[in-house]
This record gives sequence, C-alpha cells and structure tokens, in this order.
Amino acid sequence: MNKELVIEPKKPYLFEDEEYKTIDLSGLEELTMQDAIEAQKNVVGSGEDTVVIYAPEASQAFIDEIAALAAKQPVEFFNGMGIGLSGKVRTAVQSVFSADGNDAKNHVVEFDKPYTYGGETVSVIDLSGVEELTSKDVSAAENEVLKTGVYSANMKNFFVYTCALAARATGKPIEFFTRMPLKDAAKVRSTVNAASFFE
Repeated sequence: MNKELVIEPKKPYLFEDEEYKTIDLSGLEELTMQDAIEAQKNVVGSGEDTVVIYAPEASQAFIDEIAALAAKQPVEFFNGMGIGLSGKVRTAVQSVFSADGNDAKNHVVEFDKPYTYGGETVSVIDLSGVEELTSKDVSAAENEVLKTGVYSANMKNFFVYTCALAARATGKPIEFFTRMPLKDAAKVRSTVNAASFFE
C-alpha cells in the first residue's frame, strides 16, 4: 500500500456518526480509465460542475467522485470535508493524473508495471501514430465522447476522447485504453495531447 495515499487528518473526520482517523485512498491504484470516464460523465451529467469540462483534475466535484471510488465511500463522504482535509485528498488524487506527455521518448509510453489485455501483456505503448491521424479520426473520437452524453468545445480534456484517439493511432480497441490502470492511462492521455504532435 502506498503510504502517500493514506491521509491522516489532524483530528478524526466525522461522517454519519463514525470517526475516521485515516482516509484510505490506496484504491486509486486499482482504478481504471473507465472509472475516470464514468466520474467525469457523472459530474458533467449532473450539471454540478462545468470546470470538469475544461480541466477535470481541477474540478472539486470530479476529485470527490474519484476519491469516493478509491475509498469505496459515498461521494457525500468527501463533499462534507473541511477545506484542509479536502486539499490533502485533492493532492493525492491529482498525483495519479500528473503525467507529462512530453516526457515520453518518441511518443512511447512506459507503464509503471506490465499491463495485460486480451491475453497480451505489454509494458510500453507506441503512440507515434497519433501524428498520422486525420480530421476524420478526430471526428470519430468526438463521436465517442458524444456517446457518453456530454459535449465540450474542448474535447481533449475528455478521457474517452484521448482513449479513442490512442485506439485509432495504435489499431488497438478502445477498451484496451479504457480498462488500463488510471496512472498509466493518464500517461497515455498526456502523450496523446502532447504539444509535439500539434506543432
């Protein structure tokens, strides 16, 4: 268990008459990109927070959704936290999304640990094919986002959009990317959105 994902409040956190001496977010290590897609869809769909459309990891509502999934708690558990404790939760959740796509050498993403999908185990994925995508591919990726029931003028911030582009660039099914562990999928998203593809 990653100790940085277990938060110790200054004083026990009280929720529904139960005291919590720790907030265990180690479940972040088990979440997939599909979990982030669903969290993003839930927040946008509820109309609770439009920040999630432009910068998902900056949205407190999105952070609370992801934290709730990781801790196996209702989202209300996080909604009622004081600003100090909430800030610590935010830092822990955002650490999972902190990948920099410009760090991938030649657009090849190295995973933290080998990833298995459909009987194939990989430890890297070459995303250099993104450079060869066309506007038709972008349109298809936008349609994948629309299938979730949300729309934004800035599609690259939607997780399903970057998964769709990565799928088209690699020839792998979109599920290869949506089922990927969140931390590695965040690296893929960051690499697909890397400035070097759009120079």
